[in-house]
Amino acid sequence: RYTLQIRLEQPNPRFVYTLALALPLGAVAREVVEAYGDQIMAHPIGTGPFRLGQWTRTSRIVLERNPTYREETYEFDVADTSPTLARDITRLRGRRVPLVDRVEVAIIQEAQPRWLSFEQGALDHLQVPIEYGTLVAPNGKLAPNLARRGVRLDVTAMADLAMSYFNMEHPLVGGYSAEKVALRRAVSLGFNAADYIKQVFKGNGVAAQSPIVPGTFGYDPHWHSGMSEYNPAKAKALLDTYGYLDRDGDGWREQPDGSAMVLEKASSPSEVDRRQNEQWRRYMTAIGLKMEFRVAQWPELLKQSLAGTLMMWNFAWQANEPDSELFFSLAYGPNIGSANDARFVFAPYDRLYERQRVLPDGPERLGAMRDASRILVAYMPYKFHLHRIQQDLAQPWLLGYRRHPFTTRQWAYLDVDTDALARTRV
Repeated sequence: RYTLQIRLEQPNPRFVYTLALALPLGAVAREVVEAYGDQIMAHPIGTGPFRLGQWTRTSRIVLERNPTYREETYEFDVADTSPTLARDITRLRGRRVPLVDRVEVAIIQEAQPRWLSFEQGALDHLQVPIEYGTLVAPNGKLAPNLARRGVRLDVTAMADLAMSYFNMEHPLVGGYSAEKVALRRAVSLGFNAADYIKQVFKGNGVAAQSPIVPGTFGYDPHWHSGMSEYNPAKAKALLDTYGYLDRDGDGWREQPDGSAMVLEKASSPSEVDRRQNEQWRRYMTAIGLKMEFRVAQWPELLKQSLAGTLMMWNFAWQANEPDSELFFSLAYGPNIGSANDARFVFAPYDRLYERQRVLPDGPERLGAMRDASRILVAYMPYKFHLHRIQQDLAQPWLLGYRRHPFTTRQWAYLDVDTDALARTRV
């Protein structure tokens, strides 16, 4: 009845990735939109393997098999995998997808109840909370008590980027003058990425060098841009050179005009953010910069960030395709008010972003991406922290689990060994 037509205004070599994403191209009939209006998110319409059976906000989601789902069979061949997963793949191959009739998702916001639910066997899968990383895998290996129970550990280098931004329109940390750039560069040089990963993320991360994330075109773990350089002596020298001095001897530096200076970083009240704040304060104190925190719930901070009223804030973005254009878009001038939280406007960067966008993958595109990365190091609108490493646990009766680097919609390809589950209940 309907035909969806798409006309591109310019070359887009990676448009096929966009077609594979449900978010921008989950097209539905006009009648559906007109019928549900503002409540359309509570009434998903689609052709996927599951349909929504129940949704209790902030508590529970139940997915049920879609009886009209297309004919699809389980066909995977993963070469780089464990013997256990290889056996699962062999066992499941040829089965009709989805493999299970029902998926129950428990939304448990606090880390301890989530962990206890998995420990007690109430959850089949657990995305390990940061706080439990060393408990689950001391020295990088699955804890003996979990291994004896047959629990499986899956470790994935995430295609993501955790970062902080400086509001380039803020009178203290924003601007493009030499002294403003020096302040942001000094903050970056005073930030100890290796220690931050150890203290906050329990070692589960890799220091970030650029917007190019693991698993995407151009990522090279051996390429260094200067983004992760830790050099507090150089940070202090920069601040001294550009007039950020402690004139009254109270231990805190003032602005070049002598007025007081306090860095204010937005933060949610979560335990992880609290640990992040502790490290940030420690790093900044070491170079003579006073830092305070504006604490609010995440949705409120997002609203303030889009309005440009925050000085600094930290968050993470996750790639949903094997390409990092998304992360470069965070500093693209026309994206202010949407993705460009730093409100960075710099014509040479915008030209490089637009150029790499239309180029096919290859040396020319990679060169443009690295040149753009160097601009971000030079002007420092964003301080890139790390690419996270995610640990997942699967109970011995959960078959076929391995985290996908770009999507979490893998429930259709998992199964439960009911015999193994029954043995644990005896």
